[in-house]
Amino acid sequence: MQKVISFVGLVAGASMLVTAANAADYTIRFHISTGPDQPATLAAERFAEAVEKRSDGRIDVNVYPSEQLGGEPDAMQNVRIGGIQLAFMSPGAIGNLLPDFLILNGPFLWEDWDTAKAVLNGPFGEEMFEKLRTQTGIRVLDPLWYWGWREMTADRPIRTVADLDGLKMRSPNIPIFVEMFRSLGANPTTVNFQEIYSALQQGVVDGEENPIPAIWSQRFYEVNPFISMTNHILQTNIIIANDMFFQSLPDDLKTIVQEEIVAAGKYNTELQMEAETALVEKIEAAGGTFVEDVDRAAFREATTTVYDSLADSWSDGLYARIQDAIAAAQAD
Repeated sequence: MQKVISFVGLVAGASMLVTAANAADYTIRFHISTGPDQPATLAAERFAEAVEKRSDGRIDVNVYPSEQLGGEPDAMQNVRIGGIQLAFMSPGAIGNLLPDFLILNGPFLWEDWDTAKAVLNGPFGEEMFEKLRTQTGIRVLDPLWYWGWREMTADRPIRTVADLDGLKMRSPNIPIFVEMFRSLGANPTTVNFQEIYSALQQGVVDGEENPIPAIWSQRFYEVNPFISMTNHILQTNIIIANDMFFQSLPDDLKTIVQEEIVAAGKYNTELQMEAETALVEKIEAAGGTFVEDVDRAAFREATTTVYDSLADSWSDGLYARIQDAIAAAQAD
């Protein structure tokens, strides 16, 4: 059976983990940034159960939710050196290692989920993922763990670009998010995900942006009661693996891991999409107000400069290539 590990359990149960590791041929430490009851964590647990069962116990999977193995930058570096075998990672965080990945967190890049899936499962995605593997030793196992539409929250409605003027908006420490807020006239302030609530409460930042499930699970609506439906980013998260570890697996175990991570990703997507809809009423009942009359066209226009400002850090013609891939996907 898989184990969801707490920090206390990680320390106090070290001997138990050693025993478990010795009982299996291979051990996977799976980093998840979300809390124990969140879709990505539940999907990781399902992956763990399926892999352990299908491998007849040859693979032991330990799931570490809530960033117990560090924030995204630390976790990604640990995947790179092999201290962590699998991790749930945002494209922007991977972009700190290979800048081309930043574009996948670009504002108003995707029209819908089907387009994103087609592009990332097609030649454009394959080329990008192979570049990551050969240059960093990190393998993409599945690029399609749906995170959702990102919305802006604040202590006031955000309907127009002018409403963001001068606001201190929380940004992850990822260049494309920082540039996006600058293009909108806000003051981006980098804050770690687990520290957002206290930063809002203490006035370190005035607002933040995240998908609805994260707004609910982190209770951001308590300190930012207005949720403005900007739909500025449609984000998919990516399951990355240490390539040397993956290559060390026998072929039958590689197949099991690959098939089950994709199956778990579909389960995560199902849960996350359901939550996007179901949680609206819960947030409203808890005092949150959804702002629907957002001038998205103006937001889209204002953020077009983001792609130009980062172009020098990307491979030549990256933006044109992804636009061509999007056009091809939408034409099919």
